[in-house]
Amino acid sequence: MKTYQEELDEMIDAVIKLVWNYTIFCALFEKKNADREVREAHPEFFLTMHDSLLCSFCVTADFLFHEDKNGKATSLCNLVRNFEVSKPDFARKLNAKICAKKNIIEKIGIVRNQACAHRWKAKTPQEVFAEADVRLSMMKEISDLARLIICDLAEEAGGNRKENLEKQQLSKNTLQCVANDAAQVMRAFAGTAH
Repeated sequence: MKTYQEELDEMIDAVIKLVWNYTIFCALFEKKNADREVREAHPEFFLTMHDSLLCSFCVTADFLFHEDKNGKATSLCNLVRNFEVSKPDFARKLNAKICAKKNIIEKIGIVRNQACAHRWKAKTPQEVFAEADVRLSMMKEISDLARLIICDLAEEAGGNRKENLEKQQLSKNTLQCVANDAAQVMRAFAGTAH
């Protein structure tokens, strides 16, 4: 059985990947005319990247915010639940932030469950995406929420975890480097003929 610290480290890793995923998604699919032309010149690649990044985001977000009443699953919700007795105000504050985004979390869960992880016979993936209507702003809200929750949990755990996150993997500099790498991909495709 995993310790709380091991679960926290696992969640930190998942949040970092979620935030990086969102950053790459934004960089590759910004609404710029030059980028649109690149995407249109290489539709197979960018359609695959779009769907892969979106599904990966939805799977990770669902994993992070999975509510398991038995507490057997590793998730941010279950890590917060650990504080309901020892630090009820802290747990209430984090639960309120999660509950405020419940509708978005559920929509992302629909995509994960019905299009990315399973294929329902009653609906095509296109119908699932249309029904869930996941937007970039929703991805940002989930990315920001995951980041905020993990930073609060990391700060509570001590040991400079929060400071390390904010100075390294989740720093503005690191996120800009991730975005720059995606922009470099766009430039590389702009220089090639289809």
